[in-house]
Amino acid sequence: MTKKHFSFLTLLISLTFVIFLYPKLQHPAVLQAFVSQWGWISIIVDLFIITLLMLFPIVPFVLIAGVNIILYGMIGGFVLSLGGSLLGASLGFWLARTLGQDWAQPKVAKLGRWNTYFEGNSFSIVVISRLIPILPSAAVNYAAGLSLMTYPTFLFATLIGKIPMIIWESWVGHSFWRLSHHPGHLLIALAFGALLFGSVGLYWYFFIKRKGDTQP
Repeated sequence: MTKKHFSFLTLLISLTFVIFLYPKLQHPAVLQAFVSQWGWISIIVDLFIITLLMLFPIVPFVLIAGVNIILYGMIGGFVLSLGGSLLGASLGFWLARTLGQDWAQPKVAKLGRWNTYFEGNSFSIVVISRLIPILPSAAVNYAAGLSLMTYPTFLFATLIGKIPMIIWESWVGHSFWRLSHHPGHLLIALAFGALLFGSVGLYWYFFIKRKGDTQP
């Protein structure tokens, strides 16, 4: 079996699991019960679910990150969410690199002009991309996979960018699932994210504008 055939098989199996898990991802109590029933391997199941969602983001990641905080506590939930995100990003990077332009380019097109900067300064672009919530994470993985960027560089850049983002997403997700108990916590989390990541978004806007102005 060639790498390309194996990659397509991986996608097919992943999609099958996502379809099976979709009803359980809609309600935190159902997802908690599903993950908890596996006992000592529940952490592996949780990592597997997060990895799949990096390929097929059928629900907002903040909801899953919030459930992880409920299940495993602040530190354990954060580590699981970060680990699953890195695994999913790695899988997306590998799929783009093995399946190539024909498969990945239509998905990368979602990044618009941002995609054109991956060849130049890929490390900083990946870090900044992780800090802009409106950029599809999966498309960033595919764009990096199509570039000349090495995997270790991609993984390190993703780690740096994902740490603050997942801290915030865990905060928002946990506050959302506990909205009836502390409604003000969600507003504070959203306001903090708007301030922090909005600043990154402004940098992104002026960076692209400056690049466009300097091009002949």
